[in-house]
Amino acid sequence: MNRLISAVAVTLVTLVTLAGMAPSKARADEATHANGGLGFHNEAAPVGVRWWLSGQKVGIDLGLGFTSVPAARYPDEKVTGWSIDAGIPLVLKSWDRVHVLFRPGLLYHSQQETATASTGPPVAFDTENATTFSVSGEIEAEVFLVDNCSISASHGIEFDSFNPAGPGKSVTTFETIGNNFTRVGFHVYLFGGNK
Repeated sequence: MNRLISAVAVTLVTLVTLAGMAPSKARADEATHANGGLGFHNEAAPVGVRWWLSGQKVGIDLGLGFTSVPAARYPDEKVTGWSIDAGIPLVLKSWDRVHVLFRPGLLYHSQQETATASTGPPVAFDTENATTFSVSGEIEAEVFLVDNCSISASHGIEFDSFNPAGPGKSVTTFETIGNNFTRVGFHVYLFGGNK
């Protein structure tokens, strides 16, 4: 009996949600929302904005990230890291509540690591930086759950150049990437244009 009640409840919630998402006036080929929004595309730089330029066919993404955590073996010291993510979302296709975008992007990440001491005790705290520079091209689906609030997922290709801390050589990689709806980006559009 409890399973039946749970199944009926889930079905009703799903139907009500889908009915609420259905457009009251279908407007083919156009998703309208405010021009500027807070959110992120990449979880490495989660404090971000997306701003759509005139006509909402070309946009600008910018995200920042920062960390400060206790250093290994030095609990009174901190190691920090920061990231900056930038991209140009280009609308390939648009429906009433969905954009399909091509998004070329750049990501730069710098992370301090505790330096390895080359001499005996006492060992002074020191850090070295490891950096990553990434260039990507992604196809992104931006789905508007309600007016001015979207979630997005993407897949594409990425080139990375990783420069480790210390004397190691840089490593370059080329790979396919994907961000699904369990690692979703989002934007809440608050500024300018249609509200």
